[in-house]
Amino acid sequence: MIRARLSNGTFIFGIDAENVRRLKKGMPLDIDLTMLGGTDKLIMVYGETMGDIVRDLEEASGQKLPIPMPHGKGHA
Repeated sequence: MIRARLSNGTFIFGIDAENVRRLKKGMPLDIDLTMLGGTDKLIMVYGETMGDIVRDLEEASGQKLPIPMPHGKGHA
């Protein structure tokens, strides 16, 4: 994985095929943003459906998620 923070404060991440395989096996990526000058962490999961994604994020974070934003309202 490539992780960086640009001079404008934007965090960028690039994942390789091995990371994709792990995500598809249900192994979330847990990224500590403090390494890049951030104050939080990022949890990334893969799912075939939005329901799969919500379930896996709730499991990985140990918290109930807020209602997801519709596509195009802040999602990549």
